[in-house]
Amino acid sequence: MAVTSNTALRITELDFDGIKNNLKNYLRSQSEFQDYDFEGSGMSVLLDVLAYNTHYMGYYLNMVGNEMFMDTAQLRSSILSHAKNINYLPGSKRGAKTLVNVLVTPSNSEDNVATSLVLSKYSNFLGEDIDGINYNFVTTDSTTVGVVANTATFTNVAIKQGQPATISFVVDSTENPKYLFELPQPNVDTSTIKVLVQESSSNGTTTTYTQASNYLTLDSSSTVYFLQEGIGGLFQIYFGDDILGKKLKNGNIVIVSYVVTQGTAAADANNFVLMNTISGYSNVTVQSVTSATQGSEKESIASIKFQAPKSYSAQNRAVTKEDYITAIQQNKEGYPLEAVSVWGGEQNDPPVYGQVFIAIKPTGG
Repeated sequence: MAVTSNTALRITELDFDGIKNNLKNYLRSQSEFQDYDFEGSGMSVLLDVLAYNTHYMGYYLNMVGNEMFMDTAQLRSSILSHAKNINYLPGSKRGAKTLVNVLVTPSNSEDNVATSLVLSKYSNFLGEDIDGINYNFVTTDSTTVGVVANTATFTNVAIKQGQPATISFVVDSTENPKYLFELPQPNVDTSTIKVLVQESSSNGTTTTYTQASNYLTLDSSSTVYFLQEGIGGLFQIYFGDDILGKKLKNGNIVIVSYVVTQGTAAADANNFVLMNTISGYSNVTVQSVTSATQGSEKESIASIKFQAPKSYSAQNRAVTKEDYITAIQQNKEGYPLEAVSVWGGEQNDPPVYGQVFIAIKPTGG
């Protein structure tokens, strides 16, 4: 028996009213419902239900289709998943940073002045108010200088806006088989993350783990961690599997320290006050070298869509002009750049062969 297609079946209209009208026309094409009053009967309610269900499913499948591709995805979680597939890590918030000189002058009444002083990691500095708010800055590393003529001078000390935080995780492969640990604060400056792995609660020996960058250099003994932004917007760290990176052991304690920042809020802060003593000495003077930089917010969806494919095409190497621009825009600090220009030396007048020239204009600078 020959089978012919039903030409009364239309699928081009996807809005509610169009779907309902198509259902009516289809039913009218059948001999059983040819003269039926679709508007003045209970059949109209049933058609509403069918049209609603069809419209709902059509919308849902359209959204699912959109989220399957980075170009059309709208949800950050979907875009993060696509970016992860091409090994692109979206930028976190970056705290404004600046340089200061710190002078410590012990008073004459203080005996046994030390021969050297230490400005500890996470020492707190309070910046002048911006729109009525004072922002906290911290050192991200410790610095040691000698005492000369009863004065210790810490020169060009880098400080960054934010509050320090430390969190510990105990490794348990039963509860956490993927060795995945989530940082609970939403505004982590990932450039400040430091990871230590302690052997156990009874063994205080620690090993410093660094963020993995070039997978080709990793082996089973590489003490590295991997970083990603989770679908909930919080950053997560995870570890190797004894093939790419050293695997953790049950009982290890993962200690993560970092700075939680307010991004661009403290831009241009100046005139700082040290909020704690240095080796017990309180006679401290802080001199600003520069105003605080712009800082940056977490990388936007539009930026991820634009940068991720370019980062993937560059493949961690710089050959073409576009490769250089991509590498610069993805600098470790991740500060936004307003403009980047790259050209080969052969374009200079006179030409300078074998060199690449770069001009950068930072945002807010």
